[in-house]
Amino acid sequence: MSVLIVTNKRDPHADEVLRIVESKGIDVFRFNTEDFCKTVSINLTSSNQDFAFELRTPRRSLRSADIRSILYRRPEKAEAEGSIDDDSRRFVEAERAACLSWLWRALDCFWVSRPDRIRVAESKFDQLRIAPRFGFSVPRTLVTNDPDEARKFCIEFQDGVINKVLSTGIVHRDGGLKAIYTRPVLPEHLPNLESIRCVPCVFQEYIPKALELRISIVGHQVFAAAIYSQMTERTKHDWRRYDLEKTPHAVYILPAGVERACIDIVQHYGLAFAAIDMVVTPQGDFVFLELNPNGQWLWIERLTGQPISDAIADMLVRAAA
Repeated sequence: MSVLIVTNKRDPHADEVLRIVESKGIDVFRFNTEDFCKTVSINLTSSNQDFAFELRTPRRSLRSADIRSILYRRPEKAEAEGSIDDDSRRFVEAERAACLSWLWRALDCFWVSRPDRIRVAESKFDQLRIAPRFGFSVPRTLVTNDPDEARKFCIEFQDGVINKVLSTGIVHRDGGLKAIYTRPVLPEHLPNLESIRCVPCVFQEYIPKALELRISIVGHQVFAAAIYSQMTERTKHDWRRYDLEKTPHAVYILPAGVERACIDIVQHYGLAFAAIDMVVTPQGDFVFLELNPNGQWLWIERLTGQPISDAIADMLVRAAA
């Protein structure tokens, strides 16, 4: 019986979970998807009597019958190699992606979490629509590529408006990767909003912060961490700018109703794990910002001592056993 970890070569979260699962005497097969059709091959057979597949590396193999649980972390694209033309490259990469996508749908075992459910839960639009049903307060939000609508929205709120991106916010520029962070929309920005005609942008009322919360939900376990982002100017509008020496992190005890709502919304999406970001206002109100169905947790674990990796490993081990 084995645990399958689907990820990439540079994933410290997978490293930690793998270490813990192996320490419990359970076999782990790590599949770095960028190696598919390079150092990892697949053999799949189907008939009236049987459906089975095997993954092979130069060192070992894994049969589908042995898989009991799967951690689906951060797979990367299986790029085509060699000096082939662009049309052939697109074809090869599309076939590789289809093979893996269809394979995951065919595997009936315990997942953290199923790729299709992660994909549905990634919709920030759906999160904002669904969250109030679970009792969460959400910020007033406008997504538009109409400059006039954006300007009207931006002058409506006394506490101001912030702008953030819909996707990852990572762009390729000057030969490297650049991050686009959440930032306030200032009066001097309003004349420049014509540029949004080519791409929809997110505008959201600014929520004053006493602190921010990163809440990791693992099954029915909830690990809430306070991020005191307002203690440094660098992280004031986006804690992902990371100023860890000046931004304390601490274990946070959620009210029972908020904790229950976190579990319920994660279960609504059929996820075994998710990370939720919230703001706690100076008045003590909890405001839901977004849910990340495959978020990071390792820095929270190291700063607060919360055993999130252990909880994930335990879920995988229980299913494998």
